[in-house]
Amino acid sequence: MSGAKKARRGVRKPNGPLYFALVVLLTPVLKICFRVKVDRKAYAPPKKGSFVVLCNHESFMDFVLSMWSVYPRRLNAVAALKFYYYPALRRILNPMGAISKSLFDPDPKAIMGILSVIKRGGALLLFPEGRCSTDGAYAGMHKATGKLLKKLRVPVVSCRVEGAYVCMPFWRKGIRFGREYVTLANLFTAEDTQRLSVDEINSRIDARLSGADSAAAPKRLGTARARDLTQGLENILYHCPRCGKEFTLRTERNMIICDSCGGAAEMRRDATLSPLRESAFPSSVRQWFALQAARETERIRENPGAEYVRIDTVVRMRPPGGDGLAECGRGELWLNREGWHYAGTLRGEYTRMDFALETVPAMPFDPCDNFQIYSQGLLYAFTPAENRRACVKYSLIGEAAYRCFSAAPQTTPAACFRAQTDG
Repeated sequence: MSGAKKARRGVRKPNGPLYFALVVLLTPVLKICFRVKVDRKAYAPPKKGSFVVLCNHESFMDFVLSMWSVYPRRLNAVAALKFYYYPALRRILNPMGAISKSLFDPDPKAIMGILSVIKRGGALLLFPEGRCSTDGAYAGMHKATGKLLKKLRVPVVSCRVEGAYVCMPFWRKGIRFGREYVTLANLFTAEDTQRLSVDEINSRIDARLSGADSAAAPKRLGTARARDLTQGLENILYHCPRCGKEFTLRTERNMIICDSCGGAAEMRRDATLSPLRESAFPSSVRQWFALQAARETERIRENPGAEYVRIDTVVRMRPPGGDGLAECGRGELWLNREGWHYAGTLRGEYTRMDFALETVPAMPFDPCDNFQIYSQGLLYAFTPAENRRACVKYSLIGEAAYRCFSAAPQTTPAACFRAQTDG
């Protein structure tokens, strides 16, 4: 099919037989292994016509939970561009009518795909946070979400997922069986999206997806087994709050331990932490991660004219005509008040790249592997040459610099949502 014909055709509808088969296969798994409970008391979507589902992003299970919960309506999901780099994922995403998106980067092609779904009366799934939550807390969103909803002029439904982070945390490989909850509720009518201001729309989305507008008691979360619960946690928690040293933490079975001061905490099945040996460790991953973010922010504010990061790095990109992420250069990456800068080789040639701070509001990362910058439809994955565990630190520093120096921040603040609950 020619490019012109494909463009006119728009985003395909999710494949009906495949969607149904996945729902049938997933139902016993979700109900038995994860004891999923769906609350639909405040959910009354249109039986026909377009609507948008907004979901928080605790884990990669959220795609499955939201699409399964809304069935029989089939959702076209907006997914990160990176997922399309891998053939196995493409074979699922393409027939499901997913729309690729360059994260935190203007993407006209993705917007056109979204509009085509709404125009033909389809239903759309969006994750306003734009990435999985590192610590299980709602991470805030890009303020353009409100503008998009005003443009679409359709009803909006919220899908709040709880427990997926405990069963499949961002920092750990694999899945742990446990308990999960999904709450579906109407959020806006089409008229609401026109009557309310962009700021009002964004504030209500933040309140709903973070759980701040709910008076319900906290859900009972937990895993079915307690074994190796902290595996990988040292890849997002790098600062010991007891002795102040960095990258001295290690994990062992259900424990996280500082090799410098001996401080330790045990993780319970509900993913909370129980400090041991007078460690004075935080009682949750969420609190600990928030302390790290606050620490990096304070450092930047105390040194506004400094250079905050300078590291030797390997650059990986999608190879032309290929799949995955492959090494395409090596050089030096640094961050100052103006933004991120890279000097080194890129695909065989010396290159200097500058990413203005205003264009990098958030920095997704893969624990102990890389941190990422999306720019002009391209994904640059940077892997530190010396300490791969520092990926989380560089991500936090980059986002702290954006919050401190951006003239008009385009993301809603995450710190206030982390402070609301202690899961």
